[in-house]
Amino acid sequence: MPTNYQLPVLLYHRIVNQKCAIGKHKIYVWEKEFEKQMLYLHQQNFQCITFEDLQKDPIQNLNKKVILTFDDGYVDNFDIAFPILKKYGFKAVIFCVSKTTNNTWGSAEGEPTVELLNKTQAIEMRNYGIEFGAHTQTHPNLLLCSATEIKREIEGSRKDIENLLETKVISFSYPFGACNKIIKKTTQDAGYTFAVSTNKGSSFFSEDPFQIRRIEVTPKTSLRSFKKKVSGYYFSLNTFSLKRFWTKKQRI
Repeated sequence: MPTNYQLPVLLYHRIVNQKCAIGKHKIYVWEKEFEKQMLYLHQQNFQCITFEDLQKDPIQNLNKKVILTFDDGYVDNFDIAFPILKKYGFKAVIFCVSKTTNNTWGSAEGEPTVELLNKTQAIEMRNYGIEFGAHTQTHPNLLLCSATEIKREIEGSRKDIENLLETKVISFSYPFGACNKIIKKTTQDAGYTFAVSTNKGSSFFSEDPFQIRRIEVTPKTSLRSFKKKVSGYYFSLNTFSLKRFWTKKQRI
């Protein structure tokens, strides 16, 4: 009989320490709160793993493990989040928008303009052990794109990041969490192994590795709420099913 383990996949965007940096969409967490969250994980002996770790060992014991993900690739991921991650020996996954140097999609909606990671910063993070995934080239809502645009955004972002970091990209994040069967099929055909959404998708990680549900951490997330988010209440991973999925993929 298969054994179930809980694998929370958390969603962050920005980590900030100044009021001028925040925006109306509340896609940030204060530095002090992020530090408290990472300290809690450290004190409770959690291990932060990546999708690359899962690919290498799909049937590992996932008790007390969590995946930290950051969408867009903001420069504060390097300036503020990265030192805290290193302090506790944690890894994470950053999904980068590859064809712009700032958040053009957000500033168009009234968000403050924020720089994205540059090559030097990304390489330093990669050398430490941070996994880099793709998040399209320009951050469009893929549901509003043509089939040609979808293919270009999904395939192009992977090639951009692989060329930049000289490493294979296996994970993808849908902008705004927007996806359908066509988008998911395009992502799979592009060579990715995992793709994440926002709060949509199966509660069982292995049922659909191309629409993995995540738990968002926001400025309203108290430490008590954070503890619940990583307790395993939100996500289950059936390691037996993941092993069957991975074995099947290797045969394709």
